[in-house]
Amino acid sequence: MLDYLIINAKIADGKGEMYENALGIEGGKIAFLGWSNAAFPLASADLPSAKNIINAEGLTLVPGIIDIHAHSDSNLNCAEKLLAQGVTTCLSGNCGLSPELDFRAFRAHFERQGYPINQAEQIGHSSLRKACGVQDFYAPASPAQIARMQEMLEQAISDGAAGLSLGLEYDPGAPYEEALALVKTAVQAAKCAGKPPIVSIHARKVDRANDASIMEAIALAEESGARLIVSHLVYMWNGAGLRRALALIDEARRRGVDLWADSGMWTAYATTAGSAVFDEDEFTRKGYDFNKVRAGSGKYAGQFLNLEKYRAERRDSPKTIFIYDPGEPDDVHTALAFADVMVSTDAAPAAAGQGHPQNAATYPRFFHEMVPSVFTLPEALRRTSLLPAQALSLNKGRIMLGADADIAIFDMSRLRGNAGFPGENAESPPDAPPEGVEFIFVNGILSLAAGKRIKGINAGKMI
Repeated sequence: MLDYLIINAKIADGKGEMYENALGIEGGKIAFLGWSNAAFPLASADLPSAKNIINAEGLTLVPGIIDIHAHSDSNLNCAEKLLAQGVTTCLSGNCGLSPELDFRAFRAHFERQGYPINQAEQIGHSSLRKACGVQDFYAPASPAQIARMQEMLEQAISDGAAGLSLGLEYDPGAPYEEALALVKTAVQAAKCAGKPPIVSIHARKVDRANDASIMEAIALAEESGARLIVSHLVYMWNGAGLRRALALIDEARRRGVDLWADSGMWTAYATTAGSAVFDEDEFTRKGYDFNKVRAGSGKYAGQFLNLEKYRAERRDSPKTIFIYDPGEPDDVHTALAFADVMVSTDAAPAAAGQGHPQNAATYPRFFHEMVPSVFTLPEALRRTSLLPAQALSLNKGRIMLGADADIAIFDMSRLRGNAGFPGENAESPPDAPPEGVEFIFVNGILSLAAGKRIKGINAGKMI
């Protein structure tokens, strides 16, 4: 007997439209696909029996979204916001930042706590640097420190880390040679563990043009053989620089470089005030405007700052979230329209009513704004589910027999994100939940119904 039978849905499989409108789940897998209408060969009376039946008439059933770039780590509140968007799996530990270096302990904590979604976790270069005594953003690691980082990286991948993440804008003092040594170690460790050689990179932000940083990323992939994921394109390149970066990615792919990329739905990025990203000298060198920095949290949340407040927050509250928008109006469409660019949130933990709207609204906004004006629904699903599954080598991202039953059911007529920037609109706070997300299954377990998370259900797995 099936655990669940979903009937009368419009099913889109993530690669091309399907015509079945009934789906069965058993043992965490998709176990049945067929018809629920007697006018077709398999009549409703012939449907397999099930413990639970969901009538999804008027709704669209799609593969669960795989967020290729988030900072949820083991934060429950962040994961709940992702689940509410239709996310069933995410890749975290990005931008060189991982909260845990002992991955046996991390897995034990994850399983003990429980988690709403599946998570693959990387180990971060910046976190490794700090653990090995490199406290200065602008200092290179010593040979002994690099050797220790390599040992820790090998152990982490052996213990379950999905790969290595680089955050070279957060540690601008780390030279190419240091990054390359670690990337090569990650590739070799992944091969020994039977995993894909995943490395994600938050590139350097050299200047507005930023050509050198994409060329560095490509060189790291080409010289190491890594499966390199270039993170949040629009946060790193804008305007003509973005178009050049995409052209260089395309050229590298044609040479056979295993190169992937993701981007979100906003041009404004967010990170902590005390990070090297918001270093005053660097900010000035890039030609950015202190008066356009918005506080995403803290006592000035929602306000645009001036230089005095900027300095005070960096000095006194370095964990405050700063938001800055260096982008151009067409950047998001330029990035996402490029071949095989995946959609990502860059979601991170934030207090109630604070943070960036990407935490709560990325995917509903993507489907609402991009389908069908830019993408067909199958192509949109390929960008949000199938491509990330292929990048991570997962049995997910498709509606097909035997696949993991990670499933989202949307009301496409209502699907939209409601979150806005702090201080922008009191009726659209950064954590406002989306509309049109009706049901979510994670590993075959119903985790969200009627747009609400089912309390006590933590069906996610560490992958």
